[in-house]
Amino acid sequence: MMPARSLRSLLLAGAALTLAVAAQAAEPTTFTVTIKNVSTSETLKLPDGKSTNVPIAPGVYVVGARPSLLFAVGKPAGTALERLAEDGNFQPLLDQAKARKELSAAEMFVPGQAFTIAARPGDRLNFAAMFVQSNDLFFAPKAGGIALFDRNGKPVGGNLTSQIELYDAGTEVNQAPGVGANQAPRQAKPNTGASEHKPIAPVTARHDGFAYPSVASVIEIEITPVAGMPPQS
Repeated sequence: MMPARSLRSLLLAGAALTLAVAAQAAEPTTFTVTIKNVSTSETLKLPDGKSTNVPIAPGVYVVGARPSLLFAVGKPAGTALERLAEDGNFQPLLDQAKARKELSAAEMFVPGQAFTIAARPGDRLNFAAMFVQSNDLFFAPKAGGIALFDRNGKPVGGNLTSQIELYDAGTEVNQAPGVGANQAPRQAKPNTGASEHKPIAPVTARHDGFAYPSVASVIEIEITPVAGMPPQS
C-alpha cells in the first residue's frame, strides 16, 4: 500500500496539473487581422463607360460568441448602422457596440491597417464598413460573423474574403453606384437622399438594376493566429 504522504503528494501533483491544463485552455488566442481595399481605378464601371475605384470607409469590428453581433439580415437597420452605411460615420455604431457587455472587443479599424484581437473557441469576428460609392451599402461577414475556430477548437487563418458579403441597409433609395448625387462623395451633407424602409439584405437580393463589382475585387480580409503575441489595447 502506498504511504499516505506519497498518495497525498501524488493527488496534489495531479490537481496542479489539471489546473495548469485548464488555465492554458482558458488562455485566449491572438489573431492578426487585416481588412484592406484591393479595388483599382478599373473596378467600378460607370454609366458613361468610364470607371473608378471603390473606397471603403473606416469601420467597426467586434468579437463575441453570439452571431449577428452588429446587425441581423431580414431586420431593419438601426440608426447607428444607418449612419455608417449612408455616411461612413462609424462612431454611433462603435459607441453602441462598446456598451454591450457580452463582447470581448469592440473597436474601429482603418482599411489596410492590421489590428490584433484575442478570442476563445466559439468566438466570431464581425465588422461593418461602408461601400463609399453607394447610398447605403456596407461590407460585413456572412452568417453573423467569421468563426475564429473550427469545430475542433483549432484557430482558423488565411484569406477569408469568401465569407464577406455586400449588404444593403435598406434605409435610402439606391442610385447608380459611383455617380449618385446623394452618395457620400457627392452629397451636400450627411443623411440626404430619399428614405426607404426595407430590411437589411445582400445587395444581390435587391434586383435594383445596378451593376456592382464582386466583393473580392473591392475588399480582402486576412486572419492569422499569432502565438505569444498580446492583443492590442
